[in-house]
Amino acid sequence: MSKSRQLTIKQAILLAAKELEKGNFSKARHIYNAILQQQPNHPIAKEGLRKLYNILGLTLHKLGKLAEAVQSYNKAIQLKPDFVEAYSNRGNTLQEQGKLKEAVESFNKAIQLKPDFVEAYYNRGNALKLQSRLHEAIQSLDKAIQLKPDFIEAHCNRGSILQVQGRFQEAIESFSKAIQLKPDFAEAYYNLSKIKTHDEYDEMIRNMESLYHRKDTSPQQREYLAFALGKAFEDLKEHNKSFNYILEGNRIKRGTYDYKTEIDVERFNKLKEVFSSTFFSSHTKTGNPDETPIFILGMPRSGTTLVEQILASHSQVHGAGELLNLFKIANGIHTYQKKEEFPACMLHLNDEGFITLGSSYLQGLRKHSTSKRFITDKMPHNFRLIGLIKVILPKAKVIHCMRNPMDNCLSVFKNRFSRANHYAYNLKELGEFYYHYLDLMNHWRATIPHFIYDISYEALVLDQEQETRKLLNYCQLPWEETCLSFYKTERPIATSSYTQVRRPMYSDSVNLWMKYESELEPLKKELNK
Repeated sequence: MSKSRQLTIKQAILLAAKELEKGNFSKARHIYNAILQQQPNHPIAKEGLRKLYNILGLTLHKLGKLAEAVQSYNKAIQLKPDFVEAYSNRGNTLQEQGKLKEAVESFNKAIQLKPDFVEAYYNRGNALKLQSRLHEAIQSLDKAIQLKPDFIEAHCNRGSILQVQGRFQEAIESFSKAIQLKPDFAEAYYNLSKIKTHDEYDEMIRNMESLYHRKDTSPQQREYLAFALGKAFEDLKEHNKSFNYILEGNRIKRGTYDYKTEIDVERFNKLKEVFSSTFFSSHTKTGNPDETPIFILGMPRSGTTLVEQILASHSQVHGAGELLNLFKIANGIHTYQKKEEFPACMLHLNDEGFITLGSSYLQGLRKHSTSKRFITDKMPHNFRLIGLIKVILPKAKVIHCMRNPMDNCLSVFKNRFSRANHYAYNLKELGEFYYHYLDLMNHWRATIPHFIYDISYEALVLDQEQETRKLLNYCQLPWEETCLSFYKTERPIATSSYTQVRRPMYSDSVNLWMKYESELEPLKKELNK
């Protein structure tokens, strides 16, 4: 090839690199492919094309185009089978898609190719955590920390797993290490506050307040700190100061999204319209008759974790925690049916369809335990889907957890949720939502009587043994003393109640709302309607 010809290719490579840098992927790809048509093994052009597909994958991921991102990473890997960064990036995208097994395999490949790849160990640890493979997750994070002792996020995520396992002292050490490495790490302070009980105005509180009032503290950092300080001052029984911080944390959180209560009210009304008395009388013998599932539902912070922990302490029960399985099934009906979305799509299903849906749910549920007689699903918002449960799993147990509305809503308001409970961060909206939740529960009781077992948090606290016996009787379980010492049962608990259910029954939270009565007036006004 002539010197002028080589120069032309060099110019083309420089131009392609500039287009790639500007994010003009299509132009850059066209130039690289043109070069490779002339010189199929040109090393710089091949490297540029591999880099292009990897960066394109990252861009598509940010845009939420996850399937396209995976395809782009696959092309990068095809061009360079030992492209470790592409394997790791693909793993992150697969994880966000919920394809956790494939994600772990992609991280494993990256680690196999590069045994000191710190980020791959960290990412794999997070994916393993989502699979509830907590011991392996800790090992992977430990390896990341071994390779990079100042890996702040790895220390924090390690603490969150130890938290779920009930290994609180070790969790405290991990969060404290993260804060030591990054003194303004607000999320670590927040996680630490949830497992530490303050009995004095200590250094941790002083540090959080100092960081909270700093001008360069971001809104998200201030949000974490506000919820943490609210918890700290409640520990110290300084309820006025506690609530001011809680109020501010909620205000910041509420400002990050758009929401109208009318959206949920419309959904509830559609549920009542579709799942009518006529609907249930037309479908009296439908679904899969398997008795494995026990659904524990109600408002968040109503005692669902406590009830599950009691049942999971029984030798015949496996506690699977908060599962999204039922919502996935509900939202997927119209996909294969090619008709209206849930719940309207239910009107087009026949008996065979109900059996298929029930069997599909059971198949997913049994992955959590193959030996136990019963498996619990403790997703609180399954209260929206009781009608669906009735027609696809007619023999399932449905336990509805109830609590004093003021205490229940206060407990919701004090917590920062990992899921998008949009109604939770404004007292008026919270009261409105709670009213319509009660209305929907009354609808279920009226249309499918005797299908729901109501259990009161206050009654359970007042007379633990009697209420536990009644609960086991409803579940057709023989009495076992271990259910009274539920706090000794070792199992992962991934909800915000993980500290409460690892101690004996207590009544500290009953009528706690009275400590904040004047501040809760907007909530009280809505509930009084």
